[in-house]
Amino acid sequence: MNTTYYKSLYVLDTDMLEAEATDHLVMCGTQNWEHYYDICPKDAYVDTLHDVILIEFKDKKTFQSFIATNETIDYSLEHVNPLVLVHG
Repeated sequence: MNTTYYKSLYVLDTDMLEAEATDHLVMCGTQNWEHYYDICPKDAYVDTLHDVILIEFKDKKTFQSFIATNETIDYSLEHVNPLVLVHG
């Protein structure tokens, strides 16, 4: 299991993205299809999530057990390994 901590993540609408923000997409979004970024474009209206951890699981069984017993922000199954975002 790999984890990445983010002090802040920003939920942005793809229509308001500036070119430099697209390189900062945090790939996690099956549950609600939000778009999460680790930077915020200047003057953008966004929702901000604080103290977030992105967890990458090595297998689906461990992932499924985790999401069944923990409150998640979002998760993704579109990658080689399942991902989940949680408050940390």
